[in-house]
Amino acid sequence: MSKKTEQFNVTVKVGKKTYAPGEPVPVGPGGLTAEEAENFRKNFGAWTAGPDATPTAPVPSVDLDRLREAIEKLSADNDKLSADNDRLTAERVSAIGDRSTLLKQNEQLETDNATLAGEVTKLQAEIEKLKAPK
Repeated sequence: MSKKTEQFNVTVKVGKKTYAPGEPVPVGPGGLTAEEAENFRKNFGAWTAGPDATPTAPVPSVDLDRLREAIEKLSADNDKLSADNDRLTAERVSAIGDRSTLLKQNEQLETDNATLAGEVTKLQAEIEKLKAPK
């Protein structure tokens, strides 16, 4: 059973093994994913070295494990921020509902206050009548 390999214009690190530019790098289980291989070709060009190749500027090496760890950390951070966003959105919706309830209660209290003020005025008038000399 043969493994598929590809050559790249860049040093590639997979697990603990480092592959120099031009060395066959396994693609598939235990190696790069097809997406990672495509990403190397996209960013560093297709493998062009050979007997007629001209020297080019050195290409930086890529540590896939470090990149995967960074992606995992960013994904975890994104998950945490999404959870925080969901929680804050729920709190906002709750606060809007609470505000609506409080506004209705305030309107009722203002109505009740006006009613009570009218009653107080009536009672004060009654008191004045009772205090008036007979």
